[in-house]
Amino acid sequence: MSRTLFAVIVAAVVIIAFLAMWLGWRARARRDAGVLASAIAPVGELIAEFSRVLYVSTTPVGEPLTRVAAPGLRYRGQAEIAVRRDGVTITVAGEDPTHLDSSQLRGSDSAGRRVGKAVERDGLGLLRWVSTADQRELESSFRFESKAEQQRFAEAIEAVTPSEFKLPLAHGAVNQDPNASQEGLR
Repeated sequence: MSRTLFAVIVAAVVIIAFLAMWLGWRARARRDAGVLASAIAPVGELIAEFSRVLYVSTTPVGEPLTRVAAPGLRYRGQAEIAVRRDGVTITVAGEDPTHLDSSQLRGSDSAGRRVGKAVERDGLGLLRWVSTADQRELESSFRFESKAEQQRFAEAIEAVTPSEFKLPLAHGAVNQDPNASQEGLR
């Protein structure tokens, strides 16, 4: 086999692989285009603000390795989170802000892995919420600079989560729902 033929074959394989990834991502984005947050930004009293957070991914509850390409939460990146009395705003770098009304919130939790990131046990903070369009329960995961920041995030989310959705607390203010997020990394 000549070098030219080998180079053409390798180039074709690479192009096909990238094309398949691009088509797969477009299909996922189309599938999840109906995952809606609130159209109105929360304007209530600011409870907590987090300006240096790594947004990891959004997944369905109980499916930590299935990415949801929700508008505004499609790509991993640096994020800012503002927790207000009437909801939460998540702004991932390069994307439109995502607003969640407090009625959509289902509490906070922690995990050790999500699609796109694996860390120590309980190293990711989770925000549990419900899509306004299809009522699908989702979890958005974040990596905070410190455990103290993650704990402050969990406490802020618990403060604005409607009482009918709060789970019993353990380990400080982080919810420990055995069916939700621990993926068996104990």
